[in-house]
Amino acid sequence: MKKAMKKLMAALLAVAMVCAMAIPAFAAKGEPVTNSGVSLTNHDFEAYQIFSAKLDSTKGTLSDVKWGNGVKGNELLVALQADTTLGDFADCYSASDLAEKLATFTTEKATKFAAFVANGYLSNTKTAGTGTIELTDAGYYLIKDVTEVEGEYDASNLTLLLVSGPETVTPQVKTDIPTLQKKVKDKNDSIGESATTGWQDSADYDIGDTIPYQLTATLGNVSNFDTYYVEFVDTMTHLSYDSITSVKVGDKTLSAGDYTSNWDSANKKLTVSIGNVKAFGATNGSTITVEYTARLDSDAVIGSTGNPNEAYLIFSNNPNGSGYGKTAPDKNIVFTYKVIANKVDEHDKPLPGAAFALYKKLPAVPNPGDGTSYIMEGNDAYAPVKELNVGANGEVEDKELTNFEWDGIDDGDYMIKEIITPAGYNTIEPIKFTVTATHETNADDPKFTELLGGDDFTGAVSTGALTANIQNRMGSTLPGTGGIGTTIFYVVGGGLMVAAAILLITKKRMENR
Repeated sequence: MKKAMKKLMAALLAVAMVCAMAIPAFAAKGEPVTNSGVSLTNHDFEAYQIFSAKLDSTKGTLSDVKWGNGVKGNELLVALQADTTLGDFADCYSASDLAEKLATFTTEKATKFAAFVANGYLSNTKTAGTGTIELTDAGYYLIKDVTEVEGEYDASNLTLLLVSGPETVTPQVKTDIPTLQKKVKDKNDSIGESATTGWQDSADYDIGDTIPYQLTATLGNVSNFDTYYVEFVDTMTHLSYDSITSVKVGDKTLSAGDYTSNWDSANKKLTVSIGNVKAFGATNGSTITVEYTARLDSDAVIGSTGNPNEAYLIFSNNPNGSGYGKTAPDKNIVFTYKVIANKVDEHDKPLPGAAFALYKKLPAVPNPGDGTSYIMEGNDAYAPVKELNVGANGEVEDKELTNFEWDGIDDGDYMIKEIITPAGYNTIEPIKFTVTATHETNADDPKFTELLGGDDFTGAVSTGALTANIQNRMGSTLPGTGGIGTTIFYVVGGGLMVAAAILLITKKRMENR
């Protein structure tokens, strides 16, 4: 029996060295999640005594192994004998028998044993502590992390620990919660593909543009799981899902049948799930990547509020069952802007009767026949964005309109052309301007900080508006040929004819006398 006890003691001490078992643990809200053993000094713990025993540290022996006050021992034995997941417990009739059985367990099986015990076989007797726990008796303990984290995380954390007597213990846990990052690429259409950024936390786009997104999960310790489930949940605001570009486990690209995707258009929610990433080679620290595209909706918010979107990961968190955890959400933002042109006369008074068109500069002249609609302005090609105030008959639609607004534009080079000029005024030259926007590209909550529109437009970050007064000058009035000179000749000529008639009549009367 002494030899058996020494064997048990060695095994339990080995388990004690692996205090941070490979079961996902909580991470406090706001703290970075890492994949290394850490002491969660701000977490609340509960300790349940599984076995009580006497430890002779000089001889290295345990004696009088009995059920501890923190476990429903007899119920646990019955359950272990009925469930062969952890092995054959048919010959276990007491706490001492179970302890000898545990002496043969690997760390992986000990982890599953802890999960098994915690699933309904702990008593109401426990010792609580924050950061540390004061244990008054020798024995073998199961320690649970019971920290409330406002529902943002949901994971199981269990630790097995052997103590020799009254002791203050600091549970060491392994934060094996996977992490999730959501990223977006940005692009300047006027420059082309060379202006496309890498993956970042913010971007700006035109309404209707197709936007590339990336979701990346980095796993923690999955070695104790037979299967490991992951599900990406991406909730979109002012976006509509387009299509999945790729799904990868590490460098392995999965086919459509290897994962399940669903777009819930009513709730604007995309889910992508993989039943067992280990089947595709996932190990500790592996990355699972989903890339997809979405379109910016017509109801997108313009200005500094932007269009934030969040994603989180659901993951396996119980090696001995079907429990699932959830990571904290990760956010990025897409911004969009607007151009406002106020039509005024030379006195800066509102001037109705105009119509305008906005164009965006293309990075190059399109190839003939590629279907791109554009106009040439000098050596540059411009694609039409939108005409404003042009009726079906080609005339001004609203004869009182003086404020023109183009919503949902990106950064880039633009041109405004006056396509109908108010009567009596000179047509303006095309106005060319550049929209330049600055926003944080690597931040938990990216901010939009600056909006410029060259010399003609004034930018406002809060509203996302670039505003300018577009002035028309009245045309000059020149005299017509002929004019009043001919009239004078007519008047003078007529007068001379009347005078001549009077003189002729007077002369004849004088001759007749």
